[in-house]
Amino acid sequence: MAEDDKQAQQNLNDNLSENTDSEDSGTVIRRPNRTGAKIQTSMLNMPDDALPMTDRDPQPNAPMLTEGWAVIFKIGDKKKVLPIDKNVMIGRAVEGESADGVLNFDLTDFGAYHFGVSRNHAKLTFSDGYVYLEDLGSTNGTRINGFQLTADQKYRLRDGDEIEFARLRSDIVFKAPNA
Repeated sequence: MAEDDKQAQQNLNDNLSENTDSEDSGTVIRRPNRTGAKIQTSMLNMPDDALPMTDRDPQPNAPMLTEGWAVIFKIGDKKKVLPIDKNVMIGRAVEGESADGVLNFDLTDFGAYHFGVSRNHAKLTFSDGYVYLEDLGSTNGTRINGFQLTADQKYRLRDGDEIEFARLRSDIVFKAPNA
């Protein structure tokens, strides 16, 4: 990721609480919630030039992941370690509601709403020694290394991939047991 992009994302994270009502390509529009209905994720002006992601072979000489491995997500200057489990739901909580029991990885603290992340955005799945990422039909999509994912299709992740949940960027690293 370019340093300018990292700095821009950090600046947006820093100003998140002050600048959530502006309207430009990197923010969302707040709508009145008079009926008590849940606020929907707004469409962001996303680049149209993202190529579709193709299936990838495992990295050469990559170890098979087993119980005890973890995925480390690095978002800005924060890290989140998730033990590799059968299914990990990724998204954001709705304001005033708890995400407990629904989301295993709540991106709200990383500015998820501001960056266009859907409530049920994506799912990580562990199968046959590999970790797969699946977009769950999110409003603003998911990318791996800049390639657009097709909704409801699983894509194999590799150590060091960059994942974008809408406009929220994360680098991932696999962590071996006892490492």
